[in-house]
Amino acid sequence: MEENKKDMMDQATDMAAKAKEVATEKLADVKEDAAELVSEAKEKAAEMVGDAKEAFDSAKEKISELVDADKLKAEAAEKIADVKAAAADLKEDAAEALNAAKAKVSELVNEEKLNELKAEAAEKLGDLKGEAEEALNKAKDKANELAGEAEEAVQEVAKKAKGFFSRLFGK
Repeated sequence: MEENKKDMMDQATDMAAKAKEVATEKLADVKEDAAELVSEAKEKAAEMVGDAKEAFDSAKEKISELVDADKLKAEAAEKIADVKAAAADLKEDAAEALNAAKAKVSELVNEEKLNELKAEAAEKLGDLKGEAEEALNKAKDKANELAGEAEEAVQEVAKKAKGFFSRLFGK
């Protein structure tokens, strides 16, 4: 009986040793598999970060193309300069017409007619001056309107870009 006990103990010890050996092998396999999975996860994460950075750079480039504030400002400034030049030309034309009228009046009429024509010329000059001021005011209003529209367009595009990035990156 003693011998049976000893045999059973030896068998139990052998079985425990074999189980330990199998468990150690399985643990090594699991560790290896886990290391491979971690490595693959790191690679995927790095790839995803690269893709996200690429998408961000692409979106940033597209928005830069859409939002060219300097171009809008330059166009508005150009329009304002055109309006100012047109107003200056109108003023010069009015002055030239006035001078031509004065010269013609001086040549054609005597002193008595000259007084009548002076009054008439003064009235026409006042009319021309009023029209020139009105045209200049209209030009200024149009320039201010264009500048306001350009400013609104820049703000709207900036707002849209901000909304786009907020949606894109969830901020």
